[in-house]
Amino acid sequence: MKKKITIIFLICLITLTGCFGYRDIDKALFCTAIIIDVDENENVLLYTELFHSYRSKEDNSETGTRIVLTSKGKTLFEAIRDQNKSASYKINYEQNKVIIFTKRAAEYGIDNFIDYLNRDQELLLRQYIMIFEGSPEDLIKLKIKQEEYIGLFIYDLLRNEITKDFADVYQVFEYLNDRHFGQAISVMSIIRIKEETIQEDLIIEGSGIIKDGKMIEKMEGKDAASHSAIVGKESIKIINIPNPMNKESDLILEMIDSNLSINMIYKDNQIILKKDFDIRASLAESQKPIIFEDPKIQKEVEKLAEKEFEKMCMETFEKYKKKGLDVFRIKEMMLRKYPNIDIENPIRITDLKISVNMKLEGSSDVIGFKK
Repeated sequence: MKKKITIIFLICLITLTGCFGYRDIDKALFCTAIIIDVDENENVLLYTELFHSYRSKEDNSETGTRIVLTSKGKTLFEAIRDQNKSASYKINYEQNKVIIFTKRAAEYGIDNFIDYLNRDQELLLRQYIMIFEGSPEDLIKLKIKQEEYIGLFIYDLLRNEITKDFADVYQVFEYLNDRHFGQAISVMSIIRIKEETIQEDLIIEGSGIIKDGKMIEKMEGKDAASHSAIVGKESIKIINIPNPMNKESDLILEMIDSNLSINMIYKDNQIILKKDFDIRASLAESQKPIIFEDPKIQKEVEKLAEKEFEKMCMETFEKYKKKGLDVFRIKEMMLRKYPNIDIENPIRITDLKISVNMKLEGSSDVIGFKK
């Protein structure tokens, strides 16, 4: 018995060899971001941000450098193959964080690229995807003080809890699923270079509406926040209302937490979509003094906030209902609840009913404001 165990141990020792040095890592280029663009002839323009790790002989320490490769091809596969021909080592895509489509590429059609992104064994389905509004050269040359690598910066930005509250954070597997549900409409975050800052920076602003694989229009930031609330991703986080004690000034309320209950009723070729919100909020800022501990004032603030929240949601819903764009996944909900009823574009016969119950909790560090 001991002899058999010894033989098995020796076999494992010989076959299960690992990396005992830096040789394997030093001979690999790790992708952190992929930017996809198209030219006027519909050729694919590929920009890849890479991390090259190497062992410094001077101080015997591990370090790395940022490399950017560009290539061109009739297809994404051809552009990647062309890029690998100019790389000193094989490019590893397993650590890639984000896939960025330029606005031009998104309008040309994301479905022209998604097959390879799904089929390739190294490109994982949990990568974040988004649209960039601007020139890819400007993005790849951007010098962000917070992080040298664009891919790592965007990855951390999208995972930031505050960012997730107002942005349509999207991953590859979600897009692949949405292509087969409802009207095949997706809402994807748009990122741009922030021009109104001293240092170069990026900001998420609005979302792109993708229908049948192509971006058809941009959803502005305010509508994107309302959209997220209606579909149940995240609630509207900031509400601006008049100060009940001074109508010429504003109160800023910040949403702390929200719960959403959804009910759909189909009757007589009409869909009633009910969305009930229970929201906890706090007073973030008051431009003028307010006696916030007064129950009557607090109740009035809650009513104003409820009306404003409902107004924001209804305006966004009616806007896209008139356009006939089911960005709220109504057809998907219909198929789940009424699988035997097939309506081509159910948003056109849908009435949204919103109920909001707002509960204020003062502010994070102050109970009230007095003159």
